[in-house]
Amino acid sequence: MPSLPAHRRWTVQLFVLATVAAVAVSSIYLPQSMLTNIARDLGVAPGVASFTATAVQVGYALGIFLLVPLSDRIQPRRQITVQLVLLAVALLATSVLPDILSVIVGFFAVGIVANIAQLTIPAANRLAPAGRSGATTTALVGALLVGIFGGRIVASLLVDALGWRLVTAIFAALMLLLIPLVRRALRTDVELSGIGRSYGALLVSTLRLVTTSPPLVYSALTNFFAFAMFNSFWTVMVLHLTGPQYGWTVAQAGLFGLVGLAAGAATPFAGRFVDRFGALKVAGVTLGVALLGVITVVIDSGQSILFGISMFVLTLGNQAAQSANQNRALQANPHSPAQANTMFMVAVFLGGSLGALLGPIAFGAGGMTLVAVQAIVLVGLALVVWALAVRSERARARASS
Repeated sequence: MPSLPAHRRWTVQLFVLATVAAVAVSSIYLPQSMLTNIARDLGVAPGVASFTATAVQVGYALGIFLLVPLSDRIQPRRQITVQLVLLAVALLATSVLPDILSVIVGFFAVGIVANIAQLTIPAANRLAPAGRSGATTTALVGALLVGIFGGRIVASLLVDALGWRLVTAIFAALMLLLIPLVRRALRTDVELSGIGRSYGALLVSTLRLVTTSPPLVYSALTNFFAFAMFNSFWTVMVLHLTGPQYGWTVAQAGLFGLVGLAAGAATPFAGRFVDRFGALKVAGVTLGVALLGVITVVIDSGQSILFGISMFVLTLGNQAAQSANQNRALQANPHSPAQANTMFMVAVFLGGSLGALLGPIAFGAGGMTLVAVQAIVLVGLALVVWALAVRSERARARASS
């Protein structure tokens, strides 16, 4: 890699970091694609098995808060290596646990150490060439979506033949295969802002950003509601598609993830608009796109082609909005990007946890139509917060002029 021209070297580095982020994040969406198999193997109802999906999201949010701030003191190469090993161990241990309670705890532990993507994003922003920040963040957010749905597709195709335990073990092995790639991509040390500060001081300063950075707060709250919407749909997708309305197999339901994969492939194009028009404007437009997709699900959840189009639209809108908001949060805190990213992603995955909880409840009460109605409320709340952010930005502009 060092022999390549600088721009090509960065392209290779970004591709490797995107791959690592995608594979690592896929681990926290394994329960969603294997719910029916987990329920059948452990002898519980699918609604009970869905707590594995909630637990891994809660663990992910907690792990982001506890572990990502360490990237201000530890080189990303070292921290990502250690967490990949721990993630492999957690996945392997979960694959042999005997009952639903212990499996829920196991996936909670998986979530705690799986936040590797949230280490790559601030590291990549530090290493990115000038003028490539928006495109870099968007490329990595797009990679996360590829990981979310690519992992879902792979797990769904394998789970009926191999069972959820062996599939989980296979994903553990994949984490170990990433280690030499990430160590090569991150051979160059990044500047660390937390050297000499205690771990407790880092956590306190991370929390303090909430009181000193309005752009971070508004961006985080916007995506709290947006990601709750997103997760409420995709948590119950396998249950919806394998239920009486469609009667698909788990493998067929998994292939529906190609819709999300297509949205992930399209997401990086939004980075150009972020760099050109500004993150706040792009966030508002893309949330509007997501709302359009959510509204149409109310009437087309039983029609496979139209439903697929609606899910593509709302997924693309959500991920593009996240990339815009995340970029805004990082750019507003250039001296503490890891801490800003920590608080942003804690909010996002707490929202994801809420969605993973609300989605199955709404689905059990009224199917995918009720999930969509609930999602309209969540996107509406995201747009309210976005409007408050616009108002705050205009007030700050008037005050400084």
